Amino acid sequence: MKRLYHYVPMLLLSIFVIILIILAEAVFFTRHTLLDAEIYKSAMDQKSVSTAMHGELVRYFTSLSSATGIPPEVFNDPLDEDELYTASYSLLKSSLNYLTDKDAPKPESNYDFSKLEKSITDYVENDAQERGIEKDEEYQKLLDNTISIADQQVASRLDMILLKELSNTGVGEKIHKYSSWLMPIFWVLVGLAALLVVGMVIIDRHHPRDLPYWAGIIIAVSGGAYLLPAYILHKTGYFSTFFIKNEYIHNTVTGAFEISLNRIIKVQLIVLIIGLLLVISAQVIHVLYLRHLKKQWKKTHWNEDREPDDEEEAPEQAAEAAPVIPESSEQTDN
Repeated sequence: MKRLYHYVPMLLLSIFVIILIILAEAVFFTRHTLLDAEIYKSAMDQKSVSTAMHGELVRYFTSLSSATGIPPEVFNDPLDEDELYTASYSLLKSSLNYLTDKDAPKPESNYDFSKLEKSITDYVENDAQERGIEKDEEYQKLLDNTISIADQQVASRLDMILLKELSNTGVGEKIHKYSSWLMPIFWVLVGLAALLVVGMVIIDRHHPRDLPYWAGIIIAVSGGAYLLPAYILHKTGYFSTFFIKNEYIHNTVTGAFEISLNRIIKVQLIVLIIGLLLVISAQVIHVLYLRHLKKQWKKTHWNEDREPDDEEEAPEQAAEAAPVIPESSEQTDN
């Protein structure tokens, strides 16, 4: 393929457009993937996060029973896996809503602790009655402390990826305040890229056959920018090697990253293919246009009984036979 018209300015503009699109993709991914509750819900479903959470609470309360003398079933029987799932997802959703909406309230858990508290209270009171223990201030303090520990353990596990805890920090306050800027920044980047694309069309307006090539290059490169690193991370299982002590947190975080990588790979691969098809279409257009020139040249400059010795000679002679454009006109065209 011959050197394209206005190659240098079109190449420079293409590079700037690609950079803007890559930045816009990063902003969009942050807002609609990393800060989207649905991706974490998918991870919870795929990785059985509520089961892992319930299992960890059962293990903890079993060990706690050794220290308190309270049977483990007193703590474990009131725990329902479905309720833990619903409450943890609700807290996650409200935490993300707080981080992305400056008008949203701080997240609070809506888990019903009454069954757990009643189970502990009933056992301790019955045990005190059987042993003849006086229900004095010391007794009430011990009961309240046991209930508080149990509530805290459940509440801490409902905050699966510590977003509620993050919301109470200075970093969380800043995210809460400035995250609403993400989409305006995205549209600014898209708008700047669109303006540069319009500039490219204006520059190359007299040579529209080249535009599919530049469009394909921009789409393919901006689409493939995240494809290769995402594919490498996915194939190497990079995020699954993260060491996180709590199984349910590990499952949620790694599951969310794996789903994100799969989405990136699928979308970027489609975009890359579209870009490559446009580049190929530009080549096809040039080939077809060259053949068209050959046919036109044969009809107008060759005798019917004469065959060309060299097919490649035709376009060269066609070019020589083409009218000469005055120098001033050519400069205006370029």
